[in-house]
Amino acid sequence: MRSLLAATLALSMLASAARAQTKQQLVDDWERQRTNVLAYIDAMPDSAMAFHPTPGVRDFAQQIVHFVATNLEVAAMTLKGAKEAPFTLDTTQLHQKAALRDYTDRVYGYLLDALKSATPSQLLKQSSVYNLPAQSATRWLDLSYEHAVWTLGQTVPYLRLNGVTPPAYKQPL
Repeated sequence: MRSLLAATLALSMLASAARAQTKQQLVDDWERQRTNVLAYIDAMPDSAMAFHPTPGVRDFAQQIVHFVATNLEVAAMTLKGAKEAPFTLDTTQLHQKAALRDYTDRVYGYLLDALKSATPSQLLKQSSVYNLPAQSATRWLDLSYEHAVWTLGQTVPYLRLNGVTPPAYKQPL
């Protein structure tokens, strides 16, 4: 019986350590994404914030705000239990590079603070976002991260068509 109790306690401690490692990996990934996104904004000329490569697609600033705002909403709703994002970018400043950069940095700061302070139960809590089936906060963060990487990748032609070499991607390892 004591062996079973000892094994259970050991497994419990290992599970806690694994969760902490997983949370730290999430934090590391989001910090890296913040660095990558800010590098793309910094690289794009001020004059090209409203550039779009073809008619009917989002311009550069809209692409950035599209995924950054999603990241904010997901963090607010799944980690903080909010009904909506706690702040937005003033639409009159959308194409101002400094305002876009400040907003982006503020969003990632909010997300990272929420993630760092999240308890294991908050990370596992199920919630429905955008009228989609309930998922854990960790799953929503993974999906939002994937969406952001995908959308940031779509901005590579925006940079190249403006004579800018995209910043080197900061690798996780």
